[in-house]
Amino acid sequence: MKKLFSILIVFTTAILFIACGSDKPDDLPASQTASVTKSFTMLAAAGANTTSEVSIAMSDFTAISEYVKYVNAALVQTSSFIQISGITTAQEVELTNVTLSLKSDSKKKIVLPTITANDKLMELTQLTFLQTVMDEINRKGSSSLVLSYTSTHQLSTPVILTIKMDTRFTFD
Repeated sequence: MKKLFSILIVFTTAILFIACGSDKPDDLPASQTASVTKSFTMLAAAGANTTSEVSIAMSDFTAISEYVKYVNAALVQTSSFIQISGITTAQEVELTNVTLSLKSDSKKKIVLPTITANDKLMELTQLTFLQTVMDEINRKGSSSLVLSYTSTHQLSTPVILTIKMDTRFTFD
């Protein structure tokens, strides 16, 4: 009987230590907003179909760097956008067939309108695509985006496509 009682005490003590031990930091917030900005530089000869790639990792969201392993959900905020800049009045620009897609699944993509001027795109279509990107980052730790486009004219100065993702992270 003493043996059974001793085993029960040891087992109960072990369970208490395991249950009380947590690796979660004491200052773990319920949620926090963090941002990341990534850019593509577009230069191309007239008529050239060009492709470039950029990766976004969970570690790029520096405001949550110490809480990355506790992320439960990530929701892209409406302040996120895709922006085209660098087009001057002296430069004739027409970029057609502009597509952003996930490298891991080319069916998950967004087709942007023909680019002829600087613009900021932050409509539901763009935000939905950015949420798809964020879902992959949350699931896999990173996501690679592929930008493809055709330039009607020679691009002598770079056109920049910037992706800014403001994301609300919740922690578990």
